[in-house]
Amino acid sequence: MDKLRPILVVDDVEAICTFICTVLQGNGYVHVDTAHDSAEVMSRVCRIDYQLILMDIKLPKVDGLELLSILHDEIPDAKIVMCSADTSEETVNLAYEIGAVGFLEKPVTPMSLLSLMERL
Repeated sequence: MDKLRPILVVDDVEAICTFICTVLQGNGYVHVDTAHDSAEVMSRVCRIDYQLILMDIKLPKVDGLELLSILHDEIPDAKIVMCSADTSEETVNLAYEIGAVGFLEKPVTPMSLLSLMERL
């Protein structure tokens, strides 16, 4: 993963966004943005070419899996990783079927996040 290319962190909980941004920036990722709902996400992806989007499944208004489907159609080159405490086989499989390239279990730890970043 190119540490200079932009990353978008999507979660309706500000503290989670701050935590993930802090871990990524502390490990050399230069451009990390946040969004808290689908409208904010769509506004940002229209202006910035994100190499990676880390997105919660439980979002207000538009569910993260529905947003994943929209983003996968709109920006097929972006890598999208879903984050959720719901790690049921059904949820994880659905995320991959829709187009996710990874799945992070919440609560996200620095080790799980950085391990994922190395694999992408």
